[in-house]
Order: sequence, then C-alpha cells, then structure tokens
Amino acid sequence: MRATVAAWPRLAMGGLLPTERIGVAVSGGADSVYLLLALWADETLRPRLRVLHFNHRVRGEAAEGDARFVQALCAALDVPCVVGERGTVGLASEAELRAARMDFFAQQRAAQGLRVIATAHHLDDVVETMLMRFARGAGLAGLAAPREWQAFRAGHVHWRPLIGARLPKAELLAALAAGAIPWHEDATNQQPIAVRNRVRAWVGQGGTEALGPTFTQGFGASARHLDDAHTALLAWADELGCTVQPDGSIGTAALRGRPPALAHAVLSRFLAEHGLSSASGPSLEPLVAALVTARDAQSTLLARLVVHKGGRLFLPRSASVAYGPGLRPLVLGQLDAESGLLAERVDVDDAHWVKLSRGDISADSVAYLNVPQGMDVAWRGRMEGDRYQPLGSPGSAKLSDILINRKIPAEQRESLPVVLVDNTIQWVPGQPPAHSARLVGPQKGALRLTWLSPCLSSDLPR
Repeated sequence: MRATVAAWPRLAMGGLLPTERIGVAVSGGADSVYLLLALWADETLRPRLRVLHFNHRVRGEAAEGDARFVQALCAALDVPCVVGERGTVGLASEAELRAARMDFFAQQRAAQGLRVIATAHHLDDVVETMLMRFARGAGLAGLAAPREWQAFRAGHVHWRPLIGARLPKAELLAALAAGAIPWHEDATNQQPIAVRNRVRAWVGQGGTEALGPTFTQGFGASARHLDDAHTALLAWADELGCTVQPDGSIGTAALRGRPPALAHAVLSRFLAEHGLSSASGPSLEPLVAALVTARDAQSTLLARLVVHKGGRLFLPRSASVAYGPGLRPLVLGQLDAESGLLAERVDVDDAHWVKLSRGDISADSVAYLNVPQGMDVAWRGRMEGDRYQPLGSPGSAKLSDILINRKIPAEQRESLPVVLVDNTIQWVPGQPPAHSARLVGPQKGALRLTWLSPCLSSDLPR
C-alpha cells in the first residue's frame, strides 16, 4: 500500500487547521478506502486521522464483514478506528439510515474533539445528485451539492476532498486495482430500488458515449459555478439585511422588486434554518413570487406552514395545516414537498419481517404495504366520512373516531396526510396501515411509505 499510494495525487487541505484531528468516514467500499489511503499517504496527516465506521445493520453478516474489514485495514495502517451501529436491525428508509449515521458522527465529534469529517464523495456523486435535483426543480443551493466544504451552524464541517481533487469513480477504481488493494462492495448499491441507484445505472450505461469521457468534470465545474452564484446572492442578501433573526424569521422588505433568484436564495436560507431544505421545485414558487412583490402569502412545505406577512418570513408557532380534499399523486422515489411523504419500493427480508410482525417498527413515520406494482398512490387531506380498517382491527371505522380514540390532538388531525391506493385509504401517519394491504411475510417490492415532516412522530401520542 505504501508503494501504491506514493504515486497518488495529494489532496488539497486548504480548509484544515494545522494540527486538528480529522474524522474519516469509511464504509469499506472502494471510494472510502481510496480516500483513507490518499489521506494516509500524507505523512503530516497520518497521525491526525480517526476512522469512523457505521454499521447500518441492514445487510446482516455482510455488514458485519464490512466492519471487520475496516478494522483490519485500520490496524494495518495504524490508524485509530471507532465502529458504531444502528440500534435496530433490518430495512429502513434512506432518511432513517442517514439520521442514525449523522447521530453517530455527532457523538464522535464530541467524544474525539473533531471539527472536520471527511467523506468519499466524488465527481460521479455530483453528477447523480445534480440530475436528481434537476428532476425535482431544485434551486442553486441544491444543484451545487455536494460541495467540497460544507460548514454547519453548529461549527462542524464535512470535507469532501475527492470532489476538490476532481476525481471520478473510474480513476479511483483504476488506482485501487493497479495496487491490488481490496475493498468491500455493497451489493445494495446495484439494486434498482433506490432512485440514486437507478440514476447511477442509467448514467453508467451511456453517459460517456453520449457526453464524452470528461462529462463528470463538466458537471463538477457547473456545480462550482452554481455554488459561486448562490454564495454571491447570499452576500447580496446580507448587504440588504435579509438574515435569519434570533426568532428564526427573516425580514424581506428589501426584496421587493429584486430578481427572483435573490428571493429564492433567501427562502432557501430560511428553509435550511428550519430543517425544511428538502422542499424544492414548484412548491416554492408562490413564496418566491410573494417575496419579490411584497405580498402576504403562505405555503405548506413538508407538513409545516410557512408564512410571509408584513415583510417577514416566519413559521407560526401554533398553526395547523389544512390540506383539503384534492388528490395529489405520489411519485415513487420522489419526496412530496408539500406533505413530506416519500413512497418507495423495497424488499422486506426475513429479519425485517420478524421486526414488522412483532410490531417493533412504529407506524408513526413509516408503513409497509402489500400493494401490487402499477397501482396509483396518492394523498389528500382528511375528509368528512373517511373510513378505513387499521391493521389488526375487527372492522372499519371513521377516521375521525380513530384519531380521537388514539388521542391525536385536534390541532394536528388536519395536518396528517391521508394516503390512498386506487382511491382507498391505506395509511395515515401515526396510525397502523390498512388491514387489507398488510404484509403476510417477507416480500420483494413492498411499498414503503415514509413521512419526513419535521413535526414527525415526536409530537404524536404513542
């Protein structure tokens, strides 16, 4: 390994403090193995590295093998390694897995005094992210992600040096293969269920042929230009006084008559402050228009009410959302910006089925349904006379009675989206899924519904 990595390009370290420790997220895959070795190759960095490996406990023995591999690699390199793991076993949504991983990183930042955590994102990740966000109508901030340096309000930083080095996946694999350096391949990265995996396969099948051998570098350059533009707009917003106040609001009077791009940047800043940055696309357009015309307006984003009134953008402290009866379709793999609902097709294996059948997975925020492929999935607000039969109930009942019996506060009942499949109610967050769509055992391609609102299950009675 020493001989191999000696010829690798050194990674730029402009954002690091002279002697600080560096956390390195290592999954055991090719990307993170390359990142660790590239950092380790620099003798000034070597004693400062601290490897963090997180076992999501989704893939059983394969995941345990990844952890053992990372520990053995770190032992060979004489680099300290900490292994964490998710508290539960089996399938979970991407959002749940990411939240568990971020919690582990936060714990290690505090325990080891880490400001910077390096991750192995590269130019292919930039391409995939940009394509997915173009499809959902993201703004400059979303299209510029993932960035080489990402600073958080709490003071920590995510560093992605492979993006800064402008390295595509093919170069990483070639470098590892040339030195016969092993890694562990995550088989789930090839499954076509996740949107990113489908985009990755689509680009891999014809990206180079259609766009040329350097198309990933082109996407990377475009992302940097977009980030520069977003940074410039935020600097302009600062000059105008459109900054987040201690109460979480932003004054917007100075945006009247300004370009919509500036208003969009200010709105993105506000949403990021309140954990609503996943909302994007057409759902933001009414608020952007209100900012530049100084009109009062309000929109529902991820089940939260966002209000622009009297030259101020804010979240009301005690406002409930009323969705109304209009049906809105759910597109598989795409987060619905208004409701915070995400519909995905997943495989429920034996271990995960055991947890579902025991009731170990709460329906507050996630439900698994036996729904055939091709059926229409949609959502709407609660309507008078709505009925359904929750899993395990002897018969159907009025949804209003179910919510009252389960002690859902009155102000929250209208804020819960109602999910329908072929116009039949199948799930309401906080409630069991419909008995008619229950799983009866392990199943491939089950429909998983996740509610990703910031007012998630912590506010719902157990």
